[in-house]
Amino acid sequence: MKSLFLTGSPRVGKTTIISKVIKYLQTTYPETILLHGFYTSEVTTGLNKNNSRIGFDIITIDGKRGVLSRKKDYWTGEPPNAIAPKVGEYIVDLKEFEKIAIPAITIKIGGDDKESKCKKQVVIIDEVGKMESFSNGFNEIVRNLISKGKKNENDICVVGTVALKHGGLAEEIRNKADAGLRRKQKSIDVEEENLVIWEVTNENRERMVNKVVIELEEMLNIRKE
Repeated sequence: MKSLFLTGSPRVGKTTIISKVIKYLQTTYPETILLHGFYTSEVTTGLNKNNSRIGFDIITIDGKRGVLSRKKDYWTGEPPNAIAPKVGEYIVDLKEFEKIAIPAITIKIGGDDKESKCKKQVVIIDEVGKMESFSNGFNEIVRNLISKGKKNENDICVVGTVALKHGGLAEEIRNKADAGLRRKQKSIDVEEENLVIWEVTNENRERMVNKVVIELEEMLNIRKE
């Protein structure tokens, strides 16, 4: 199983690229590719053109939506636990995140599901960041996904975004990709090195959607007819 992650500065356009890739795959390969996973979306006050960000939502490929985080003044429902994880001003709704994200990225490899047997599978993970990494269950699944299988397997792949500077799981993924790159540069064929990370910048983001699509088609060994 191969994995491709995008990284880059906040608001450089990583999620926008992922959203466009999702739309392309759904439109171009509806009979060939089965998509799983989730992406995140900023939530703002929406009051005017200068609206401010108040949190993030998580949205699955099949349309389920829930709260990932909110600022304290915009929290709804039951009051957050006193030990609820926080990132800056944002309180993470870990229970809601796990309820939605974990089923979305949990796939059956070689299972009895007819659809998953007949199609290539792409798991979307947007993103691996500080908020998401508070979940031990999420961390375990992502680690398993990016380390499972051999690099010549082309029925399943992972596409996601990873924080540029955060530690924890994000740092593990960046380090794993760096290690694979160093081995490749030394012409060492290491079969388990199946992870690539590309950095998105203001200069290359307009070209990145096409680059990701081409890489995915190669990973899955498919081509548009």
